[in-house]
This record gives sequence, C-alpha cells and structure tokens, in this order.
Amino acid sequence: MRAAWLSRSRRQPVPISDLQANLLLLIASKRDPESFIAGGIPINRTGPRFSADIDIFQDREARVAEAALTDAKVLTDAGYEVHWLRQQPATYSATIRSGSDETKLEWLADSDYRFFPAIKDDQFGYVLHMVDLAVNKFMAAASRREPRDIVDLVTVHERVLPLGAIVWAAVNIAPGYTPEGLIGEVRRNARYPADELRQIAAEPPIDPGATMRKLRTALDEAEQFVAVMPSDKAGMLFLQGGQPVQPDPANLETYSTHLPQRRGHWPSTPEITAAMLDYLQKPRP
Repeated sequence: MRAAWLSRSRRQPVPISDLQANLLLLIASKRDPESFIAGGIPINRTGPRFSADIDIFQDREARVAEAALTDAKVLTDAGYEVHWLRQQPATYSATIRSGSDETKLEWLADSDYRFFPAIKDDQFGYVLHMVDLAVNKFMAAASRREPRDIVDLVTVHERVLPLGAIVWAAVNIAPGYTPEGLIGEVRRNARYPADELRQIAAEPPIDPGATMRKLRTALDEAEQFVAVMPSDKAGMLFLQGGQPVQPDPANLETYSTHLPQRRGHWPSTPEITAAMLDYLQKPRP
C-alpha cells in the first residue's frame, strides 16, 4: 500500500491514496456540522505524512452507529468490501477494501467543545477547523506514545500555528492541565527509536534526527512563550486580522481573543469572520 501512496504522491502532492480519495468523495454528502472528518488526514492534507485511516467524528455518541451504518451502506452499494473490526456505542471501525487496496475507517464520538464550527469542505464534506485539529493533536501527543504524533506536531508548528499558541489554547479544552504540564507530557512521550520514525509512511521520507530537532525547538519556543504569558489569559486563542496567531505577549491589547464553546463559534464581528473564511480558503504551503 505504501508504494501505491508514494507513486500517487509524485503525480499529485496530496497524501491521500486513490482509495481514500474515492471513499471520502462517496461519503462527503453524509457529513454535516456534527459529523465531520478529523484526525491526521486533514492535518497532512498537503503532506508529509500518509495516514492509514480516516477518522469521522460525531458530536453525539448516539450518532456514531447511525453514521457508521449509513456510510457502510453507501460504500457497499458502490462495490467496496466493508469488514467490521469493532461495533461499540462510541466507536465503530471497519477495513474498506477494493481489490488489493484497503484502508481503515473509524467513526468516533468526541467532545463538541471547541473553538470553531466544523467547516464545509469540497473533499471531506465537513472537516474540523485546523486550529481544533491542532489542539486535539497536541492533547493526543501528551496522552499517548505514537510516533506519528511527532511528525504531525512539527507540521502543525510549521504550517498552522506555533505550538506555543496551540498549547496555550489547549488548556481550555483540557481543564486541570497547565501549558507547561502539557508540554512536559509531550516531551516525556516523544522518545522513539529512529527506526520507528523511519517506518512512518511519508513523502519525503522522515528524517528522525531532523524531525526530533524540530520538535525540541518548537517545544522550547512554546515554553518560552507560555512562561511570559499572563495566567489569566490561559485558554484563549488570539486573532489578528481575523487569523489565529501566536501573539506578542508584550502587546496583547492589540489582538482579539476567542474562547471555545459547545460546537464552536465564529468570531464576534462579520469582518473578522470574513477574514478568517478567506484565510481558510487559501492553500497551505
């Protein structure tokens, strides 16, 4: 499968296999603001890491089975093989096959407490906002040992927002943690043999040394940022010109702030909302 993905990536620099692209197209019409694509695929939409699965999040546990069974029928009607791996109230998962190609789909229940609403998207139907994807990824990296999280955090830092801004906002989603505590958890979990990082399917291939150096630098910068931020602002996302940014701690009054709520919400003024939507429509590097 990896060879097929790498071959496709040379034709089109999008780390989604032909099978995954076809599946996403088929189920896109079944997505809505409470049933959306999340996880690694949208973070790595333009690379570098290839994902072996597609995560479909639901805001309510009661919708997991309905979404899974509806999507499965769409796929079987289109001629794909659906092999169930798990069918539990909050988690359904299946392997989807077409000939020798396969991928995994997971339908999951997740908290609906986030910064922004899910976004309508041509490829995914609806997708979680990139800031919320980044916050979720940081919290995942703080709670488990998965080499792919390291690659994704570097991608977030370089293409979405510096990790300082992400971890600063994340404490509103993860009460009981401090930014320094979350950074410490990521550092403790981010210890992998080079071979584990090399085994991650990516284009270009993962350079373990360079990736770990980038992560350490990003975490060092995040620690320096949170150390000088006022604690009464913890959990806030900062916006400038309608775009999420990592603010200058010495000039916080020049930024607008944004807090999460159930199902997310757009900033308070039409001008900021319009600017953010324009930002989201621009291709990421």
